[in-house]
Amino acid sequence: MGWQTRAQVTQPQRNAVPAGEVVSGAPIIPAAQSRTAEGLAQFLSSHYKTPQEKLKGLYDWLATNIAYDVQALARKPLYYEKQALIAQTLSSRKALCQGYAEVFQEVCAKMGVPAYVVTGFVVPRGMSQPMTHAWCAAQLQGQWYLFDPTWGAGVVEKGVFISRANTRYFMVSPAKMIQTHMPFDPLWQLRTQPLTYSEFISSRGALPKPKPVFKFLDTLATYRSATEKAQLTGTIRRMSSNPVIPAVVLDQLNHLKKNLSVIRENETVDAYNAAVNTFNEGINALNQFIRYRNNRFLPARSDQELRLMASSCAGKFSETRRLLQQVNPADNTNLFLSLQNMEVSLEKAVAMVQKQEQFLHRYLSTPVKKRDALFYKQALADRQ
Repeated sequence: MGWQTRAQVTQPQRNAVPAGEVVSGAPIIPAAQSRTAEGLAQFLSSHYKTPQEKLKGLYDWLATNIAYDVQALARKPLYYEKQALIAQTLSSRKALCQGYAEVFQEVCAKMGVPAYVVTGFVVPRGMSQPMTHAWCAAQLQGQWYLFDPTWGAGVVEKGVFISRANTRYFMVSPAKMIQTHMPFDPLWQLRTQPLTYSEFISSRGALPKPKPVFKFLDTLATYRSATEKAQLTGTIRRMSSNPVIPAVVLDQLNHLKKNLSVIRENETVDAYNAAVNTFNEGINALNQFIRYRNNRFLPARSDQELRLMASSCAGKFSETRRLLQQVNPADNTNLFLSLQNMEVSLEKAVAMVQKQEQFLHRYLSTPVKKRDALFYKQALADRQ
């Protein structure tokens, strides 16, 4: 599940595309192959040699074949499912910026090119309010570049999309892209001296005030290998470190915090369910041991096997206790009550295992010829 940007534009100004930047050689891809990201990736990989040529073909195809869906601005949902959005974009041949970016990233991934969707905001020429937007970052020959196939497709004039496919936003350097595009997460500025939100809004493209060097390549390497939870945590920390957070960023920051809260809650539920499964495994092993003991340990097994049967029960309940200690129900009342009941059941089960272990200890300490009498004595004790 993703987060759809609230408002989008296709180009920062309404001037005509400068000469020499018009797309002139966009690939013609058979309809059957251009309806899926997999099909696009296969075509581009088979018709172009280098990663740069493949991405150029992808960028040009999107810019000339996908129209910016102005009408969707008013009706689009806040949330989206990535694969559904990609399928919709490729079937309708229309999209908002998120659709362009998701298709670009997905095809890059299928061609083996590291790429990410970048969300942020822009301040179009002639407008004073920031507007949310989405574009992409991709790595070519060890260097990171930025791509905006939405702005490469054309412009919106008086509420109407005008197709003007251009290459101005293909393989853009971070230093140039920051003049018009501000990522929510400072990491995706891909700069050692990232701008603050205020610096971008007040003087876009100006040099930032001197500040400690941001080793973005190290942070990016950590980000790429991190879990979704760790990625979110780092993004939230970096966004929150800005001295002034404009409303357009605050909306995204609050959304990310909610996502992180959901992940933590899911982890808690998963930990509880894992504890329940382990507990049930322990109960099954315990019942199996009790049935075997009630059958006078027949058919016969070695003393070592008997010890292993008992210890496996204890081990399952020990693991259950460890997993339960990871469960933090927070404000989840139902989970809190379930956790309490589970802890009570666990203590009863542990007591039962200890009782079986005590009997087994007596059994194994008794001469073999006298062991059968212990079953009779234990049965009487249990009845009392």
